[in-house]
Amino acid sequence: MSEVSAPAGRSLSKSVAVGLLLAAIFLTSILVYKELFILMAIAGTAIGAWELSTALRTKGWYVPRVPAVVGSVIIMPATYLGGPVVQWLVSLGIVAALILWRTAHLLWERRKANFQTFVRTVRDFGAAAFLVIYLPLSLSFSMLMLRRPDDGQYWVLAFVTTVALIDSAGYLFGRVFGKHKLAPGVSPKKTWEGLVASIAFGTASAVMFTIFLLDGPFWVGLILAAGIILAAVFGDLAESLIKRDLGMKDMSKLLPGHGGMMDRLDSMLPSALMAYLVMVVFFG
Repeated sequence: MSEVSAPAGRSLSKSVAVGLLLAAIFLTSILVYKELFILMAIAGTAIGAWELSTALRTKGWYVPRVPAVVGSVIIMPATYLGGPVVQWLVSLGIVAALILWRTAHLLWERRKANFQTFVRTVRDFGAAAFLVIYLPLSLSFSMLMLRRPDDGQYWVLAFVTTVALIDSAGYLFGRVFGKHKLAPGVSPKKTWEGLVASIAFGTASAVMFTIFLLDGPFWVGLILAAGIILAAVFGDLAESLIKRDLGMKDMSKLLPGHGGMMDRLDSMLPSALMAYLVMVVFFG
């Protein structure tokens, strides 16, 4: 029997299998011993930082890969143990370290000082700051949710599951029923039909988690749903735009049927911040 394929050459069967494996690992980490999720977040950000810094280099944006990976790894446990103040101090420190590393690299290369070198250097500094803010800092808000003593794991479970359902419903329903393009100039595979499915499944997930696990009212579940849906769609389209500018389809081929780690984290990154804000505003 021939293997079922998803659009743009992706294997649907491999995509489902890898998705189920990732879901099993996540559920085991968050429900058995919630601190295990820190290790999962560390692995995801480390791989994502390597993928993103490598992708930026293809267009001449130099970001030191090893320091970027090390910094991304540090932010997760530092945020969980130290809270928001440590989260921001460590993030700023890592940006500064990447800038110093790049400066030292330029001095080692003994490049001739001119305006073009100055512009490229400033651009590289901006790329380093973008990587830290976009990837490890954004995802570290999940650590702030996780460190809540009574229901931290349920907040992480709620936001990750909701984002996963938004992505999966949008992909599957868009693939089967999609006829009207959502943003063809940015991501030609996204459809309005898929967006409607994402809204329906995301809303149901957020409301159910809010009522039954987070002990919140129905209307707060709707606010959580709206925030995560907007953030997830924005994150998905934003990474599609980044990949388009870099001239690539996927960040890597690490995950069969999915692409790279960044192709799985794109919707999670802004959604972690959005879920954290809802938690702080409505639950203290």
